[in-house]
Order: sequence, then structure tokens, then C-alpha cells
Amino acid sequence: MPKPRITANQVTFLRLALIPIPCWLLYQGVHGQYAALIFATLLGCTDFVDGYLARKHGPTVLGGLMDPIADKVFIAITFLPAVDLHWCPPWLVAALFAREFLVTAARTVYEERGQSLKSTYLARYKTWVQMCGIGMLMLMHTVEESTVDLLLGIGAVLPLIAFTARYVLVKKMWKGAAAFAVSFTVLLLVHEIFGSNRTCLLLMYFIVGLTWWTGLEYLFGIRSLRGKGRISGGELVRLVTALALPVIAVAAQTANLAPKWAIITVVSLELAHGGLDNLLAHHRAQQGTIGWGTRLFAECGLLGYSLVATSRAAAEWNAIAAAVVGVVGITFAFVQKRAYYLDSPAAGASPKANTPAPNATPNATKKPAAQLVA
Repeated sequence: MPKPRITANQVTFLRLALIPIPCWLLYQGVHGQYAALIFATLLGCTDFVDGYLARKHGPTVLGGLMDPIADKVFIAITFLPAVDLHWCPPWLVAALFAREFLVTAARTVYEERGQSLKSTYLARYKTWVQMCGIGMLMLMHTVEESTVDLLLGIGAVLPLIAFTARYVLVKKMWKGAAAFAVSFTVLLLVHEIFGSNRTCLLLMYFIVGLTWWTGLEYLFGIRSLRGKGRISGGELVRLVTALALPVIAVAAQTANLAPKWAIITVVSLELAHGGLDNLLAHHRAQQGTIGWGTRLFAECGLLGYSLVATSRAAAEWNAIAAAVVGVVGITFAFVQKRAYYLDSPAAGASPKANTPAPNATPNATKKPAAQLVA
């Protein structure tokens, strides 16, 4: 086939490059939050575009790595500002990110021991619930309640139309459309009964509950690893720091001493780094315990110190130092291990580097490694 003018990878990288814009807009008052809602919605829609292009022209390992990373970074730069804007309790945001980090670490442990876990449909639905959920939080805090009801009604009807059209045309049911029709219908009823403020809180409980529910299959599955030996010290380091970093980051966000951009940068970079490490673990090329532990302990320590710093300047510089550690760490990892995800592997690279992981998701026609960070 002729080379496409626009590739799926180009769309993914464009989305990743533009993600900081809605984060900045959220801090620019009500008008900025309107703009953030529109901009974030458009960015979310690009996920359909790169999916279509990848199905049409074929997936790549690089696209399979970066697409889910872009989704997780999107979640980081939208949910963390919600703490500052008092849209939801900080502990719920910490719980959400704790699951994401913990499951990412658990996936690396599984891959190290030769066990690959398939991502379930519910786990993929969870990602869209998170992305749509933060959009609903923005919506309910920026527009009139009557407008919210109208938009929720549209959100309930349009998926039903899409579901019906697909079934009539190709005789196939669209589970995703049905799921979202039900979700928006329930949300509309809840909003009618409780209003925007309580609906936002209930919605956040639902998002976090679903996020953890989809993670239980990975966490309970750790029992199956006992037959492959005891949990090593290196694996414990990954799991412990996976829980510690998001909790400390959200606490630093709440303390309001450290720069917000530095904290959001650290969380975003570590989500991306975890996704890369999942892919590398599949090839037995993940970062060693010393390097991983040193970086994470340094970031946790620096962000933690910003909570107890005796001056705002000290808190700021420690948070900035944590961001610098994250930038250096992820840059080094992506450059050093590029042979495992670039479409043209370097000489001597593993032949598996350009092969999709065996547990690709059903949607992996666009992202063969997406299941590694679900």
C-alpha cells in the first residue's frame, strides 16, 4: 500500500504533545475551563482517528507503546488539577493513581516471570470511563444544570443510534455503544435527582471503584506467581514505590507549596516510564532494581520533603528536582532501549522487538502493546 500522508503514530504524538494545553487552561478561571473542556474533548476524539489509521495501514510497536501512554498522561494532567480546583476529594484521586501505578508495576512482575495477562473488555471500558468522567466533572462545574441534562440526554441517545445503525448495516452488536448509552442514562437520572455537586462526587466514586475493580484480577493473580518462586526484593521495590509515589504526589498537590506543574510532570513521566518498562519486561530488558529504585525513591523523597519544607522556596526546588530526575530517567530509558520499540530495530536488537506481545487486546489492531499498561 502507498505510504499514508498522515500516520497513526503522527496523530498519537500530536495528541501527546498537545496534552499539556488543557492542563494549563484548567488553571485559567472559568473561561479557561470552558476552553479546556472543548480542547480535551477534541484530543480524546483523536484516539478514534489514530485507531482508524492503524487499522487501515497496520499497527506498529511504537504506536502500540505510545497510544496507551498518551491515554494515561491525559488522565494525569486532567485529574490532578481537579484536586486544586476542589472538584473531588484528594484521597479519591490518590486512590485512582495508586491503582494505575500498582497494576503497571504488577504487570512488569508478571512479564519478568513469563506470565502475560490479557486485558479485559472491562479494563478498556475503564479507560474511557476515566476520560469521559473527567470531562463530565469539567462540564458540571462550568455550565448550567439544564445544559448538563441536555448534553447527558444526547450522550444517552447517540450511542443507541450508533448501536442500531451498526447492527442494521453489518449485523454486529457494538458493546461499547451499549455500555456508554447505559452509563449516560444512569448519569442523567442521578443528575436529575441529586444535582451537579453530589453527582460529581458519586461519579468520582464510580470511576475509582471501577478502576480498582478492573485491577483486582491482576492483584489477585499474584498468587499464581508463587509457583515461580518467591517475590524478590526488586519486585517488592517496584510494588512499594508504585503505591508510594502517587500518594505522596497528591499530598504535595494538596499542601499547595510545590509548583503544580512539577508534580504533574513527575506523575505523567512515571506513568509513561511504567508503560515502557512493561514492554521491556516482555523482552527481558526492563530497568534493573537499583536504577528503578534509586529514581523512584529520589522522587518520593524530594516530593515528600516538599510537604515538610520550612519555606516555600525549599518546597519548590525539591519538587522541581523531582521533575528533573523524572525527565532524565525517562529520556535515558527511551533512548537506551529504543531498539525494542522502533519500527526499524538497531543492529543486534532482539527480533522480538518488532513483534506484538502475545496478549494483545482485541482492540490491538491499533496498539499491539496496549494491554501492557491497561
